[in-house]
Amino acid sequence: MMTIKHHNHHLAHDPARRRFATGLGAALALGLTVGLTSTAWAAPAGNWDSVIAAAKKEGKLTVYNGTNYPIVRKIADKFQDKYGIAVQVLDGRASEIQQRVETEQSAGRHIGDLVYTGTTTLGVDEAEGRFEKHGELPNVGKIAPPLKDDGTVMPANVGNFALLVNSNLVKPGEIKSWKDLTNPKWKGKILSDDPRAAGAGEVWFAVTYEKLGPEYQKKMAAQHPVFSRVYAESERRVARGEFPVYLPYNISQTPGLKGLPVRPIIPEEGVPYVGFGGGILKDAPHPNAARVFLNFLLEKDIQVMLAGQGFRPAISGVDQDIPENLRPLTVGAKLLGTTTASERNKMLKLAQKMYK
Repeated sequence: MMTIKHHNHHLAHDPARRRFATGLGAALALGLTVGLTSTAWAAPAGNWDSVIAAAKKEGKLTVYNGTNYPIVRKIADKFQDKYGIAVQVLDGRASEIQQRVETEQSAGRHIGDLVYTGTTTLGVDEAEGRFEKHGELPNVGKIAPPLKDDGTVMPANVGNFALLVNSNLVKPGEIKSWKDLTNPKWKGKILSDDPRAAGAGEVWFAVTYEKLGPEYQKKMAAQHPVFSRVYAESERRVARGEFPVYLPYNISQTPGLKGLPVRPIIPEEGVPYVGFGGGILKDAPHPNAARVFLNFLLEKDIQVMLAGQGFRPAISGVDQDIPENLRPLTVGAKLLGTTTASERNKMLKLAQKMYK
């Protein structure tokens, strides 16, 4: 039986990106003895000090990170330093996280407290009743449009999806547009996150299908892109020259690629984007710690840290803190569009049909 290791936030980041096993057996392999229903007490929303006190009494927090981004672990470290609450972060693709949560909740084995992933995925989980209302959070009022909190799913930042090219294989100005990728020159030479599964590739497919039309996607399918489901390795493959182009490239990875022969490109049509945020799982064992963590995500120093990693911040007033080289790639990039929970299944089926 496949098992999942029980990681805490002190472990070094695994460049291979730890994967989730699914199924009840894997959940039980964690060795956690969680009752069939949560007995944790949620402090009243009106007194934030009492929420913090209750969170410290709980003393633990388990975050399911459906983005695989290491920044989540760094935020968890800062959260523990500030509140003394131990945080376990488990990483996986969005679809893997969804399967895990469904398994746990169907079995009445509540292990995770909070899911941090794309807001489209969060919206799907919300519609399926996976989350609790998060109650009053002091920092929610700082969120700037077009992002908004609905009382259950709270946005924390935005990721812009662009292109990554090998500087030695793609000349400056050779690719300016998403449509330039349909040039026969790039046939068989495009590395893509898999659009047939929830994740970055799905966002790119759905937005460009809507904005550029189905004919564009038909032409892209004829290019026979090579699919991958490991973000970090895909970027390194472009840097090594295995492929000249990778899509969709999350701008937040730019600081980690400094010094490598790659460069990001913001297509002239704009960038697909996705909000990232969190939702507190139904019957979470540590609901107060989860609430405090959500609020913590909107603290200015955390938003500045996210901005420094290439994410578009969720709150106003931090644009000036974004490194100058990242501003045109984040707040300066034209937004092409994003995905919606209601359209996800439809678009995934379309991608599966077009990219066999």
